[in-house]
Amino acid sequence: MDFDFSKIEEIYGKETVTNIKDNIEEVTSNINYLIYLGFNDTEDLFERETLLFLYDTETFKNKINQLIKKLGPNYVNIIEEDISQLEELLW
Repeated sequence: MDFDFSKIEEIYGKETVTNIKDNIEEVTSNINYLIYLGFNDTEDLFERETLLFLYDTETFKNKINQLIKKLGPNYVNIIEEDISQLEELLW
């Protein structure tokens, strides 16, 4: 995976990039969970919703699983077409 950290820094700030580096195992685990669930464009999802991936893995999985229950079996297409679904998980 090739992430654009300059884009992430521009949007979220240098501190967020530092947080990613400090928590790389959690971030990687969260990205891998989306891959496991069948998401195709994890790079874009990560770059656009970076803060979500900074949650600890248990919290991240719980939030994603709750969203999947809400959206139903077509969740991958729904989320990839409307990323605002992930934005709601930040609150």
